[in-house]
Amino acid sequence: MPIRINLLADDQFLAEMRRRDPVKRAAYLGGALVVLMFVWWGWLLYGKSSINAALEAQNASFGKVEKRAKEVADYQKRTAEIERNIHSLNRMATNRVLWSSCMDALQECTLPQVQVTRVRVDQNYQIQPAVVSRERGKSKPASSTESIMLVITARDYGRQEDRVYQAFKEKIETHPWFKQHLAKENATRFRGFSNPTPDKDDPTKVFVTFTMECLFPEQFRN
Repeated sequence: MPIRINLLADDQFLAEMRRRDPVKRAAYLGGALVVLMFVWWGWLLYGKSSINAALEAQNASFGKVEKRAKEVADYQKRTAEIERNIHSLNRMATNRVLWSSCMDALQECTLPQVQVTRVRVDQNYQIQPAVVSRERGKSKPASSTESIMLVITARDYGRQEDRVYQAFKEKIETHPWFKQHLAKENATRFRGFSNPTPDKDDPTKVFVTFTMECLFPEQFRN
């Protein structure tokens, strides 16, 4: 029986040992892990860039919305101010005394023996400045209180015992316009009478000069 000798057995054994070397396998595994890590890191960078791009787009969108919201808030503020001014003008137009109507009503109250010589209007305003406070509910806008008084100076040519000036006063108090616009209590009052005085144009006539005040209710405005 022939004997076979493998002269390459040592070389094959060494090659097989090198092929099964754990260090080499660990190096291959480590290289693969490094490659995977770089791939994962690249994927993270790509995701980060995508998220940053989306975030920038959202910030730009929010900036546009904020700008439009600010413009809308400014428009609303201006609109509210215009509406307040219009409301104040309407209130002033509806609450103010129209003196042409007053003069028309006054001439309807005249009497043959009463001659009106002077009409004066006294309008006073008490201004209350605005109160600014950081505490809620304590800030107050500026306001004013309007006081109006109509002062009528006239001559009574009637007999002293007739007191025609009293009839003139009652006629003003019962006239619809004055009844609507004058104060509800103590609306009219006399302020002084002169002594009987002869008329220089007609010495046969004697008159008494009197002054009467007509009070309007106070108006509060802010």
